[in-house]
Amino acid sequence: MAGWTINRLAKRQQAPRAMAAASRGAAKGEVLFQADPLTLAELLAIKSAELSAKLAPLGDDERPRLTAPHLVSSNTSQDMQLSRIVELEIIPRLMLMHSTQPLQDRPPLPPLALTTEHVHTLARLAAEGDADSASSYVRALLDAGASQEQVFLDLLAPCARWMGELWEDDRYDFSQVTIGLWRLQRVLHEQGSRFNQVARPDADSHRALLAAVPGAQHTFGVVMAAEFFSRAGWDVECEPKATWADLQTRLTGNWFDMFGLSIATGDSIPHVASAILDMREASANRDVFVMVGGPMAAQLPDLATLCGADAMASEACSAVEAANCGVGARVKRA
Repeated sequence: MAGWTINRLAKRQQAPRAMAAASRGAAKGEVLFQADPLTLAELLAIKSAELSAKLAPLGDDERPRLTAPHLVSSNTSQDMQLSRIVELEIIPRLMLMHSTQPLQDRPPLPPLALTTEHVHTLARLAAEGDADSASSYVRALLDAGASQEQVFLDLLAPCARWMGELWEDDRYDFSQVTIGLWRLQRVLHEQGSRFNQVARPDADSHRALLAAVPGAQHTFGVVMAAEFFSRAGWDVECEPKATWADLQTRLTGNWFDMFGLSIATGDSIPHVASAILDMREASANRDVFVMVGGPMAAQLPDLATLCGADAMASEACSAVEAANCGVGARVKRA
């Protein structure tokens, strides 16, 4: 095969002299025959020879003398032939080859374990960095293999608690914590919309009203809980800055299956217990399921009993599970 190609190429290299002779024959009235178009291998070989000639110029006495240059295959015609072969033969074959081979998904990244160092880094970026530092850091962790559930449970929630501890220890002032928590809330909304995994409530979904004790300075936990309830298919109204009167009006004028309240300080518990009694009496759903949570839920195991609530939860996931069980049991009983 190699010898056959070389022989064909040798014949092609004699084409200029043959064409020159043909031109002389044409002047005498002889019939001219057009040479076959060059093959791809021949074109490539000619291009390679031309490149070698450019790299090692010949002397004046060594330059070939071409006669009848208008009949000799020029570089332009060779380029056109090569381009046409690529367009009509090579590209369709490549497309056909790839179309018969199904695309394979990239293997998933190994899970990334989020540590205390990640939490502290995010807190520092949120409180001290620029407006996009926290969001960029979280996106980088997701791209490195962290799951969204990890980001919510093992990063954002612990980060909010850590910033609260820094405030209590006077290592961060009120403005730094406020800015930091606002940026965490921004990350929470950004990731929720990015993955678009919130289940749409249907006719049989439950409705929840989530709020914080009026006057609470930081309400990130309530927003976090609202995100988890929405993702679980609940129809959620989140009112982190509402007053007691606002909450009572909402419960009176609308049907809610669950009312959740985040409690941040222990000195508010007596007032919360009294307010929950008022909310039950004013609620359009007289059998509304009442839950309490927030920072005090992690410190007081009997918080629900102290407040007169039906259940308590210290984390968003457990809050959703407890609400599903509690509301589901009441629906069956009804």
